[in-house]
Parts: sequence; C-alpha cells; structure tokens
Amino acid sequence: MGFEYSVYCVPYQGEPEAGDGYYVARLGDDLLVVIIDVLGHGPKAASLARIIESKLEQLACKDINWVVSDLHQQLIGSLGAAITVVYFDSESQQAKGIGIGNTLLRQLGQNYRSFAAQAGIVGELLPTLRPFEFRFEFDETYLFTTDGVKENIDPTEMEFANGKALEYLSSFFVRNYSKPYDDATAIVVRYCDE
Repeated sequence: MGFEYSVYCVPYQGEPEAGDGYYVARLGDDLLVVIIDVLGHGPKAASLARIIESKLEQLACKDINWVVSDLHQQLIGSLGAAITVVYFDSESQQAKGIGIGNTLLRQLGQNYRSFAAQAGIVGELLPTLRPFEFRFEFDETYLFTTDGVKENIDPTEMEFANGKALEYLSSFFVRNYSKPYDDATAIVVRYCDE
C-alpha cells in the first residue's frame, strides 16, 4: 500500500534544460506533489526552476497554504512561476491542493474530473488562496501538467489510464499532447493497495 508516481519532462525545442520543474516528497505515508512552470523558457527559467525545487525541500509539509505563501515571498522579484501543490493524506484518503497560474490537475479514468488553478503568479501576484479538496481511492490515477501540455484533451482519451503503467502515462501525455513552443511536463500519481 502506498503512492507511486512518474515524471516526464521535455524542454522547449532546442533548449538543453526545461524551465518546468517538480517536487515530490514522501512525508511518512503521505505524498506532497508540486508541479512548477516558470514563466518563459531557456537558461534563466531553468535556473529558477532548480532554485524552486531546492526551496521546496526546505518547505515541504502538510500545510500547503504556508508552503505556497512562503514560496511566493521568497520568489518576489524573480521571473515568477505557476504551480500546483497537492498533499495526499493516506490515512484519511483526502487530498488538499492549491493551483496558481496555468498548471492543471486531472483525475484520469472513468471518473474523470479536473481541478483548475487560480489566476496569479507565484512571486509576482498571489491571489487569496482557495484550496480545493477531494477524496481519492485506491488505484485512481492523477495527472499534473504544465501549460506545455494541451488543456483541452478529450476525456475519452483519458478513460484508459487506470491500470496502465505510470511511466507509460507520463510520457504518453507529453509525447501526444505537448506544444512544440513550450516546455512540457507531466506527473502521474497513483495510490496503490499493494
């Protein structure tokens, strides 16, 4: 029993490193997942993405409001970033998330749903945080994407996801739905009863 995940990232065409990033941490039996999309692309965006990842190592905890607010304060004056942060609590099987900017979380499979982010930029303009909450079940699959992956994917394309290997899914959505003029990242998370 526990969480499994896979990450797949492709930089903007011709760039050696992506301005997207991610942070996934097991906190006891729980899981904290953050997907990061620094504004723009290229070396400056990639550098900031790595800085954010390292800052998240210091901030990682269950209090996602504090994580987002503190990260925002530390990033003021930078390029800024869009992020979605979700804390999966294994005991209650409840998740709490905050999305700022153009990152997106979807539940895949027959019970497809999406959780849109609030308008804003972490490090520049942070709105009043409005967390979303949801219950998750065993073997459900969740897809986090940056805006380099198209938003308007037909939900029927996602129904097949439960039961598929996570490495396959993370690469599938980037390879088939990414935009050539942006960094593209997908994180796939599943809570397994094995």
